[in-house]
Amino acid sequence: MLLFLPPMADQDKIILPEKYYLDNFKYVLQFVLDKYKPLLSDTELLFIHDFMALSEDSQCLYVRISNRKGQFFRKEKLNYPEIKDIGIAHLDLLDRRFIVKKTALEIDECFQLINSYNKPEIVQRIKPLDLSIDKRLKKDELILTLLEIVDGNQLYDTFYTDDIIAQGGQVELDMIKLFFFGHNHGDMSDFVVRDIGHVKFLTVDETQLGSSFDSREEAEAIMHLSQLHKEYYLLEEALTPLAIYEWFAQIEIKYFLALDKARPQTEKLIHKVGYHLEKHKHYDEALTLYHLTTASPMRERRIRIYNKQKAFDLSLNTAQEILNHPNDNKEYYIAQDVINKLDKKLKTTTIRQKEGLMILVDYSYVQQVEQGVLAYFESQGYSGYHSENTICRNIFGLFFWEEIFDPQYNSLHQPLQRSPSDIYGKDFYTKRKEAIEAKLSSTKSKAQLRAILNRSIQTHDGVANPFVYWNEDMIAGMWQFLAFAQLKQIKALLATIAIDPKNRSTGFPDLFVWKDKDYAFYEVKSPNDHLSEKQLFWLEHFDAWGIKAEIALVEWTGKE
Repeated sequence: MLLFLPPMADQDKIILPEKYYLDNFKYVLQFVLDKYKPLLSDTELLFIHDFMALSEDSQCLYVRISNRKGQFFRKEKLNYPEIKDIGIAHLDLLDRRFIVKKTALEIDECFQLINSYNKPEIVQRIKPLDLSIDKRLKKDELILTLLEIVDGNQLYDTFYTDDIIAQGGQVELDMIKLFFFGHNHGDMSDFVVRDIGHVKFLTVDETQLGSSFDSREEAEAIMHLSQLHKEYYLLEEALTPLAIYEWFAQIEIKYFLALDKARPQTEKLIHKVGYHLEKHKHYDEALTLYHLTTASPMRERRIRIYNKQKAFDLSLNTAQEILNHPNDNKEYYIAQDVINKLDKKLKTTTIRQKEGLMILVDYSYVQQVEQGVLAYFESQGYSGYHSENTICRNIFGLFFWEEIFDPQYNSLHQPLQRSPSDIYGKDFYTKRKEAIEAKLSSTKSKAQLRAILNRSIQTHDGVANPFVYWNEDMIAGMWQFLAFAQLKQIKALLATIAIDPKNRSTGFPDLFVWKDKDYAFYEVKSPNDHLSEKQLFWLEHFDAWGIKAEIALVEWTGKE
């Protein structure tokens, strides 16, 4: 979700307490201890106990280090005025193993170690090694090259000086954060974003919060997959595609696929590795991976490979399988196009785009195509907004606010969530189907619908919602569209998004324009732009419901 934050005036700036970060860190530890103690390991429990026993200065230094990016830091670069004596705090942390001296490094740790230096420092340190290496490489590329051509022990001796601080307890802390946030990209900066008022989070009763994980096994699987993703990032640059395929073959991938909460990350890894193999024309190996799951976009990738191999029967069979049970809009239309191609028909998106309205736009708008088309309509007496997804998403997020955030669905786990954990999952609709249908059924008039939307705006104004864009113009655009739309059209729109919010909350037309009693949505296409499957999905549904929507085909004028 994109957040557009207005600049704060000087008088509105909020000054946080000096050691706010320590308070937030302790809150996380206590929250996890209270909620997940049975799932915590002995070392994680010991970490919490030992941290609480540290002096306040030592606690502050550890939290400062843990909030920085990476695992290795230069002692000379640490300077925090609120810590009275960093030297004493450092020795205390070293004595209690919150700072450690590593004796051996994994490949990703070695990357982090070298990355703690700037590029000129790296170049200076490797001079004695007398390497044939291009010093003009970007920093990341230089480090990856060093990892590939220099022995690990030699890199350790070259870069691991007495000035290096390595964070201890990172494994334990990463797991504690995973339990708190419910995912492995949680960031303590969310507390700051909340406290300085940049984002308003939903007020929740912590006693009603669900659990991120029901078992230790789920959490460990997520953590292990996170490490595999990081490892792949490094191996992608260092190994041949077939060597990466061999690395992947050692992973117990079916085990991870069998765990519901681990499956999405597992499928992402399968796609990453499979696509890497496909790009390098190792088609059979890529197909082996794509056959591990029917999740999108695996079947789409299989079709593309089959077509390259001229295995058209397999391509057609896969397309038919998708049509019978599509994962999303894009997959459905791609499958339809496979069948159309065999019947020598145009792509479905191409057919619809050819029906678009040609509009002359001055070339000065080449970097702002949608604004150029909007200017054209305004010259014809229309009013309008560059609304894209905001109008329809706002209606959905505001109408179903209670259903989205209802704690009974065990999808709210901690007080800094911007959206429920299942918002883009397959079971979002399954769990809420009865409530969604009941609300739609009980909404008998547009006046009642407007009242529901207004109540959400007044009650939750500014609160983070994955669908709501708190912008006055976009809220006004929503009301303008509702003035034209029929109740049955809006209810059909809401019901359709609800079935699959992940794939059906985007792809809406770029512009909404109106004049007197006339209105229309317009999907803008410049000469080299093509209609996507998501966009076609909504154009076809708008057609079926009688919501006016067209394609605006731009033709440039005044081009030199």
